[in-house]
Amino acid sequence: MTLLHPPRATSHLDFVTRVFREYDEITLPLHGKLSAQDKSDGSAVTEADQAASTHVLERLMAHTPDIGVISEEEAESYLPSASRQWAIDPLDGTASFARGLPIWGLGMGLIDGTTPVSGYLHFPIPRQSFIFEDGRALLNGEPMPRRPESVAADTRNIMITSIHDAIDVRRVEGYRLHNLGSNLYHLMMLAAGRCDAIITGPCYLWDLAPALPFTRALGHVERYLDGSALDLSDLLKPDYGFPTRQPMLIGPAPVVDALISRLSYGARD
Repeated sequence: MTLLHPPRATSHLDFVTRVFREYDEITLPLHGKLSAQDKSDGSAVTEADQAASTHVLERLMAHTPDIGVISEEEAESYLPSASRQWAIDPLDGTASFARGLPIWGLGMGLIDGTTPVSGYLHFPIPRQSFIFEDGRALLNGEPMPRRPESVAADTRNIMITSIHDAIDVRRVEGYRLHNLGSNLYHLMMLAAGRCDAIITGPCYLWDLAPALPFTRALGHVERYLDGSALDLSDLLKPDYGFPTRQPMLIGPAPVVDALISRLSYGARD
């Protein structure tokens, strides 16, 4: 993978490795043992989300005091006018976490201006840590796997999150549909060549930014259902959400274009 806009030459790898270990210590004892509460946007939150957010925020502020931090679980951002920002999802997959399911984790993305330059993601149960730094993508310290040149037709799959209210999934032909419970994990599976595209309902900066350095390095595109491209500057404005309430598709341009052509005819008002 080659990064078109290299980050400033500072490695956060040692710091992130420690944060991942601390994250396990906070979250694993609580996995499947907490009740989730509904937030105003309809998503769930647990005490673990809040504890993880507080810890990661404090660690980032101490590690990079000149870089802002935008966190899903914090009402106010740290240094919101800084040119560089961390976008963090302290527990992506809260519903899965609360029910004792395996796919949930931490996402931290570093944005320079409007360009995602580095990504650090950690999923404790499958024991997978994804790093994108200085133009290199790693899975558990090894180069990320690539999609095979050919795959059996029955194994082609698209990973989906919160799309049923917006599109008719019966129009997705030729692919299996999977929802593993975490949008960031879906994106990591796309980057690792284990799915062919992802479709997500309207979401927020922290649901995408940690993963975009991986997918963009592969040449993948991000497009709304109407065919327009993602402008990340739109997601850097409070409330950090999609400017339009429609799904987004991410993947290789030919796959995304074909899906949009088919799905746009089945879009629901």
